Amino acid sequence: MTQYGHKLSWAVGKKTVLCIGTTTIDFVSTIKHFPEENSHQKVIGGYWIRGGKASNNCTVLANLGVKVEFLGMLSSWSVFQVLVDDLKSRGIIIENCPTCDQGAPFSSVILTKATKTRNIVYCNNNFPYVSIDDFRKLNLNQYGWIHIRALYFDKSLPMVKDIEAYNANRKDKIVLSMEFDNNLDDMWPLMDYCDYAVFSKKLAQPNGWVSLEDACMQLDERLRMRWGLNLKRPYVVVLWGDQGAGILDLNGNFTHVKPHKPKRIVDALGAGDTFVGAFIYALYIRERSVSVAVDFGNRMASYKCTKNGYDHIANILLPPIL
Repeated sequence: MTQYGHKLSWAVGKKTVLCIGTTTIDFVSTIKHFPEENSHQKVIGGYWIRGGKASNNCTVLANLGVKVEFLGMLSSWSVFQVLVDDLKSRGIIIENCPTCDQGAPFSSVILTKATKTRNIVYCNNNFPYVSIDDFRKLNLNQYGWIHIRALYFDKSLPMVKDIEAYNANRKDKIVLSMEFDNNLDDMWPLMDYCDYAVFSKKLAQPNGWVSLEDACMQLDERLRMRWGLNLKRPYVVVLWGDQGAGILDLNGNFTHVKPHKPKRIVDALGAGDTFVGAFIYALYIRERSVSVAVDFGNRMASYKCTKNGYDHIANILLPPIL
Protein backbone atom coordinates (compact mmCIF):
# COMPACT_ATOMS: atom_id res chain seq x y z
CA MET A 1 0.00 0.00 0.00
CA THR A 2 1.35 3.41 -0.94
CA GLN A 3 1.98 5.69 2.03
CA TYR A 4 1.92 9.45 1.83
CA GLY A 5 3.17 12.06 4.26
CA HIS A 6 2.45 15.77 4.43
CA LYS A 7 5.23 17.68 2.71
CA LEU A 8 6.16 19.47 5.96
CA SER A 9 6.46 16.21 7.91
CA TRP A 10 9.37 14.94 5.80
CA ALA A 11 11.59 17.84 6.90
CA VAL A 12 10.98 17.47 10.65
CA GLY A 13 14.25 17.20 12.53
CA LYS A 14 16.35 18.43 9.63
CA LYS A 15 18.58 21.45 9.98
CA THR A 16 18.15 24.50 7.75
CA VAL A 17 19.28 24.51 4.11
CA LEU A 18 21.28 27.65 3.25
CA CYS A 19 21.46 28.96 -0.34
CA ILE A 20 24.07 31.64 -1.07
CA GLY A 21 23.83 33.85 -4.15
CA THR A 22 21.68 36.61 -5.61
CA THR A 23 18.08 37.68 -5.99
CA THR A 24 16.87 39.82 -8.87
CA ILE A 25 13.75 41.28 -10.43
CA ASP A 26 12.90 39.46 -13.66
CA PHE A 27 10.65 41.20 -16.20
CA VAL A 28 9.23 38.50 -18.45
CA SER A 29 7.64 39.16 -21.86
CA THR A 30 6.07 36.50 -24.10
CA ILE A 31 6.05 37.12 -27.88
CA LYS A 32 5.02 35.09 -30.93
CA HIS A 33 8.21 35.58 -32.95
CA PHE A 34 11.56 37.00 -31.95
CA PRO A 35 11.68 40.63 -33.20
CA GLU A 36 13.84 41.64 -36.10
CA GLU A 37 16.25 44.54 -35.77
CA ASN A 38 14.58 47.97 -35.41
CA SER A 39 11.10 46.42 -35.39
CA HIS A 40 8.19 46.88 -33.00
CA GLN A 41 6.14 44.02 -31.66
CA LYS A 42 3.39 43.74 -29.08
CA VAL A 43 3.80 41.13 -26.39
CA ILE A 44 1.26 38.38 -25.83
CA GLY A 45 1.68 38.69 -22.08
CA GLY A 46 4.09 39.80 -19.41
CA TYR A 47 4.76 39.67 -15.71
CA TRP A 48 7.50 40.20 -13.15
CA ILE A 49 8.90 37.54 -10.87
CA ARG A 50 11.59 37.28 -8.25
CA GLY A 51 14.62 35.69 -9.87
CA GLY A 52 18.22 34.79 -9.15
CA LYS A 53 19.41 31.19 -8.92
CA ALA A 54 19.88 30.96 -5.16
CA SER A 55 16.66 32.87 -4.62
CA ASN A 56 14.80 30.42 -6.89
CA ASN A 57 16.40 27.42 -5.18
CA CYS A 58 14.97 28.76 -1.91
CA THR A 59 11.52 29.12 -3.43
CA VAL A 60 11.54 25.52 -4.63
CA LEU A 61 12.75 24.17 -1.29
CA ALA A 62 10.24 26.28 0.67
CA ASN A 63 7.41 25.02 -1.55
CA LEU A 64 8.54 21.47 -0.75
CA GLY A 65 8.25 22.17 2.98
CA VAL A 66 11.95 22.65 3.75
CA LYS A 67 13.26 25.18 6.27
CA VAL A 68 15.47 27.28 4.04
CA GLU A 69 17.53 30.47 4.32
CA PHE A 70 18.74 32.83 1.63
CA LEU A 71 22.04 34.67 2.06
CA GLY A 72 22.51 37.41 -0.50
CA MET A 73 22.80 41.16 -0.75
CA LEU A 74 19.51 43.09 -0.46
CA SER A 75 18.81 46.67 -1.50
CA SER A 76 17.19 49.39 0.61
CA TRP A 77 15.54 50.87 -2.51
CA SER A 78 11.75 50.83 -2.38
CA VAL A 79 11.44 48.91 -5.67
CA PHE A 80 13.41 46.05 -4.08
CA GLN A 81 10.90 45.76 -1.24
CA VAL A 82 8.62 43.60 -3.40
CA LEU A 83 11.36 40.96 -3.46
CA VAL A 84 11.87 41.16 0.29
CA ASP A 85 8.13 40.89 0.89
CA ASP A 86 7.89 37.88 -1.41
CA LEU A 87 10.77 36.10 0.32
CA LYS A 88 9.20 36.72 3.73
CA SER A 89 5.72 35.66 2.62
CA ARG A 90 7.12 32.26 1.62
CA GLY A 91 8.82 31.73 4.96
CA ILE A 92 12.31 32.02 3.48
CA ILE A 93 14.72 33.22 6.17
CA ILE A 94 16.55 36.42 5.23
CA GLU A 95 17.45 37.81 8.64
CA ASN A 96 21.19 37.47 8.02
CA CYS A 97 21.21 39.20 4.63
CA PRO A 98 23.23 42.43 4.42
CA THR A 99 21.64 45.50 2.82
CA CYS A 100 23.12 48.19 0.60
CA ASP A 101 21.83 51.47 -0.84
CA GLN A 102 22.17 50.59 -4.54
CA GLY A 103 19.83 49.87 -7.40
CA ALA A 104 18.83 46.24 -7.60
CA PRO A 105 19.99 43.91 -10.39
CA PHE A 106 17.32 42.94 -12.89
CA SER A 107 16.77 40.79 -15.97
CA SER A 108 14.72 41.28 -19.11
CA VAL A 109 13.48 37.88 -20.24
CA ILE A 110 11.95 37.30 -23.68
CA LEU A 111 10.03 34.05 -24.19
CA THR A 112 9.43 33.26 -27.88
CA LYS A 113 6.49 30.93 -28.52
CA ALA A 114 7.35 30.01 -32.13
CA THR A 115 10.76 28.59 -31.23
CA LYS A 116 10.07 27.77 -27.57
CA THR A 117 13.23 29.62 -26.63
CA ARG A 118 14.15 32.31 -24.13
CA ASN A 119 16.63 35.17 -24.25
CA ILE A 120 17.84 36.88 -21.09
CA VAL A 121 19.49 40.29 -20.81
CA TYR A 122 20.93 40.77 -17.33
CA CYS A 123 21.86 44.08 -15.69
CA ASN A 124 23.95 43.76 -12.54
CA ASN A 125 24.27 47.50 -11.76
CA ASN A 126 27.60 46.67 -10.05
CA PHE A 127 25.51 45.27 -7.22
CA PRO A 128 27.72 43.95 -4.38
CA TYR A 129 27.92 40.27 -3.49
CA VAL A 130 27.90 38.87 0.03
CA SER A 131 31.35 38.79 1.62
CA ILE A 132 33.19 36.37 3.88
CA ASP A 133 32.49 38.79 6.73
CA ASP A 134 28.74 38.37 6.11
CA PHE A 135 29.18 34.60 6.02
CA ARG A 136 31.14 34.53 9.28
CA LYS A 137 28.27 36.19 11.12
CA LEU A 138 26.27 32.97 10.63
CA ASN A 139 26.01 30.24 13.24
CA LEU A 140 27.00 27.22 11.16
CA ASN A 141 25.50 24.87 13.74
CA GLN A 142 22.09 25.74 12.28
CA TYR A 143 22.76 24.29 8.84
CA GLY A 144 22.75 20.76 7.51
CA TRP A 145 23.24 21.65 3.84
CA ILE A 146 24.77 24.69 2.14
CA HIS A 147 24.42 25.36 -1.59
CA ILE A 148 26.55 27.97 -3.38
CA ARG A 149 26.51 29.08 -6.99
CA ALA A 150 30.12 29.35 -8.17
CA LEU A 151 29.85 32.95 -9.30
CA TYR A 152 32.79 34.79 -7.72
CA PHE A 153 35.82 32.68 -6.90
CA ASP A 154 37.40 35.18 -4.51
CA LYS A 155 34.14 35.39 -2.51
CA SER A 156 33.32 31.68 -2.52
CA LEU A 157 36.74 30.22 -1.68
CA PRO A 158 36.95 31.60 1.90
CA MET A 159 33.38 30.37 2.53
CA VAL A 160 34.06 26.79 1.42
CA LYS A 161 37.30 26.76 3.41
CA ASP A 162 35.37 27.83 6.51
CA ILE A 163 32.88 25.00 5.91
CA GLU A 164 35.75 22.54 5.56
CA ALA A 165 37.27 23.78 8.84
CA TYR A 166 33.88 23.52 10.57
CA ASN A 167 33.42 19.94 9.35
CA ALA A 168 36.83 18.77 10.53
CA ASN A 169 36.49 16.03 13.15
CA ARG A 170 32.69 16.39 13.28
CA LYS A 171 30.18 13.63 12.75
CA ASP A 172 27.30 15.97 11.84
CA LYS A 173 29.03 17.58 8.89
CA ILE A 174 27.47 20.24 6.67
CA VAL A 175 26.92 18.93 3.15
CA LEU A 176 28.17 21.37 0.50
CA SER A 177 26.80 21.48 -3.04
CA MET A 178 27.86 23.92 -5.74
CA GLU A 179 26.50 24.88 -9.14
CA PHE A 180 28.93 25.67 -11.95
CA ASP A 181 27.59 27.55 -14.96
CA ASN A 182 30.30 30.06 -15.94
CA ASN A 183 34.09 30.57 -16.05
CA LEU A 184 34.87 26.93 -15.21
CA ASP A 185 38.65 27.35 -15.32
CA ASP A 186 38.46 30.12 -12.73
CA MET A 187 36.02 28.23 -10.50
CA TRP A 188 37.60 24.78 -10.80
CA PRO A 189 39.61 24.87 -7.51
CA LEU A 190 36.27 25.00 -5.63
CA MET A 191 35.71 21.38 -6.69
CA ASP A 192 38.18 20.31 -3.99
CA TYR A 193 35.70 21.30 -1.29
CA CYS A 194 32.21 20.28 -2.41
CA ASP A 195 30.28 17.05 -1.92
CA TYR A 196 28.04 17.52 -4.96
CA ALA A 197 28.82 19.55 -8.09
CA VAL A 198 26.11 20.42 -10.63
CA PHE A 199 27.23 21.57 -14.10
CA SER A 200 25.17 23.49 -16.64
CA LYS A 201 25.01 22.69 -20.35
CA LYS A 202 25.97 26.34 -20.89
CA LEU A 203 29.55 25.24 -20.20
CA ALA A 204 29.57 22.88 -23.21
CA GLN A 205 30.68 25.28 -25.93
CA PRO A 206 33.49 27.08 -24.05
CA ASN A 207 34.86 23.75 -22.78
CA GLY A 208 34.50 21.70 -25.97
CA TRP A 209 31.93 19.23 -24.64
CA VAL A 210 30.18 17.67 -27.63
CA SER A 211 27.73 15.43 -25.76
CA LEU A 212 26.51 14.61 -22.29
CA GLU A 213 28.77 11.59 -21.94
CA ASP A 214 31.72 13.51 -23.37
CA ALA A 215 31.19 16.26 -20.79
CA CYS A 216 31.21 13.71 -17.98
CA MET A 217 34.29 11.95 -19.33
CA GLN A 218 36.21 15.21 -19.68
CA LEU A 219 35.24 16.22 -16.14
CA ASP A 220 36.30 12.80 -14.86
CA GLU A 221 39.70 13.15 -16.55
CA ARG A 222 40.12 16.60 -15.10
CA LEU A 223 39.29 15.36 -11.60
CA ARG A 224 41.82 12.53 -11.92
CA MET A 225 44.56 14.95 -13.00
CA ARG A 226 44.40 17.05 -9.81
CA TRP A 227 47.47 17.17 -7.61
CA GLY A 228 47.38 17.11 -3.83
CA LEU A 229 46.88 14.97 -0.75
CA ASN A 230 43.45 13.75 0.39
CA LEU A 231 41.61 15.67 -2.30
CA LYS A 232 37.84 15.36 -1.98
CA ARG A 233 36.07 13.98 -5.04
CA PRO A 234 32.44 15.11 -5.33
CA TYR A 235 29.52 13.46 -7.02
CA VAL A 236 29.15 15.19 -10.39
CA VAL A 237 25.83 15.92 -12.10
CA VAL A 238 25.78 17.39 -15.62
CA LEU A 239 22.48 18.81 -16.89
CA TRP A 240 21.87 18.46 -20.61
CA GLY A 241 18.41 19.88 -21.33
CA ASP A 242 16.01 17.55 -23.11
CA GLN A 243 18.58 14.72 -22.98
CA GLY A 244 18.37 14.47 -19.21
CA ALA A 245 21.41 14.39 -16.97
CA GLY A 246 24.65 12.50 -16.44
CA ILE A 247 26.11 11.34 -13.13
CA LEU A 248 29.70 10.58 -12.18
CA ASP A 249 29.96 8.69 -8.90
CA LEU A 250 32.94 8.88 -6.55
CA ASN A 251 34.82 6.34 -8.67
CA GLY A 252 34.12 8.10 -11.98
CA ASN A 253 31.43 5.69 -13.17
CA PHE A 254 28.99 7.29 -15.62
CA THR A 255 25.21 6.94 -15.45
CA HIS A 256 22.70 8.52 -17.80
CA VAL A 257 19.39 9.58 -16.25
CA LYS A 258 16.68 10.03 -18.85
CA PRO A 259 14.57 13.20 -18.95
CA HIS A 260 10.88 13.52 -18.16
CA LYS A 261 9.49 15.54 -21.05
CA PRO A 262 6.43 17.69 -20.28
CA LYS A 263 3.31 17.27 -22.43
CA ARG A 264 3.32 21.03 -22.95
CA ILE A 265 5.73 23.82 -22.09
CA VAL A 266 4.19 26.95 -20.60
CA ASP A 267 7.16 28.42 -18.72
CA ALA A 268 10.65 26.91 -18.79
CA LEU A 269 12.22 29.86 -16.93
CA GLY A 270 13.87 28.51 -13.80
CA ALA A 271 13.69 24.82 -14.74
CA GLY A 272 17.37 24.35 -13.88
CA ASP A 273 16.89 26.08 -10.53
CA THR A 274 13.95 23.77 -9.87
CA PHE A 275 16.17 20.77 -10.59
CA VAL A 276 18.76 21.92 -8.05
CA GLY A 277 16.17 22.56 -5.33
CA ALA A 278 14.46 19.22 -5.94
CA PHE A 279 17.82 17.42 -6.07
CA ILE A 280 18.78 18.80 -2.65
CA TYR A 281 15.34 17.91 -1.30
CA ALA A 282 15.56 14.30 -2.46
CA LEU A 283 19.09 13.82 -1.12
CA TYR A 284 18.89 15.70 2.16
CA ILE A 285 15.25 15.57 3.24
CA ARG A 286 14.19 12.24 1.74
CA GLU A 287 17.66 10.63 1.96
CA ARG A 288 17.47 9.07 -1.49
CA SER A 289 20.35 7.88 -3.67
CA VAL A 290 22.03 10.23 -6.13
CA SER A 291 20.45 8.52 -9.15
CA VAL A 292 16.97 8.71 -7.61
CA ALA A 293 17.58 12.36 -6.64
CA VAL A 294 18.62 13.24 -10.20
CA ASP A 295 15.57 11.47 -11.61
CA PHE A 296 13.36 13.37 -9.15
CA GLY A 297 15.06 16.63 -10.12
CA ASN A 298 14.38 15.91 -13.80
CA ARG A 299 10.77 15.10 -13.03
CA MET A 300 10.24 18.27 -10.99
CA ALA A 301 11.96 20.48 -13.59
CA SER A 302 9.67 19.03 -16.25
CA TYR A 303 6.58 19.54 -14.10
CA LYS A 304 7.63 23.12 -13.36
CA CYS A 305 7.51 23.87 -17.11
CA THR A 306 3.79 23.05 -17.32
CA LYS A 307 2.75 26.26 -15.50
CA ASN A 308 4.11 29.71 -14.69
CA GLY A 309 6.20 30.15 -11.57
CA TYR A 310 6.91 27.59 -8.87
CA ASP A 311 3.82 27.43 -6.69
CA HIS A 312 2.42 24.30 -8.33
CA ILE A 313 5.48 22.08 -8.00
CA ALA A 314 4.67 20.68 -4.54
CA ASN A 315 1.45 19.18 -5.95
CA ILE A 316 3.53 16.32 -7.29
CA LEU A 317 4.18 15.20 -3.69
CA LEU A 318 0.51 15.02 -2.70
CA PRO A 319 -1.79 12.02 -3.10
CA PRO A 320 -4.43 12.24 -5.83
CA ILE A 321 -7.90 13.42 -4.91
CA LEU A 322 -10.28 10.46 -5.32
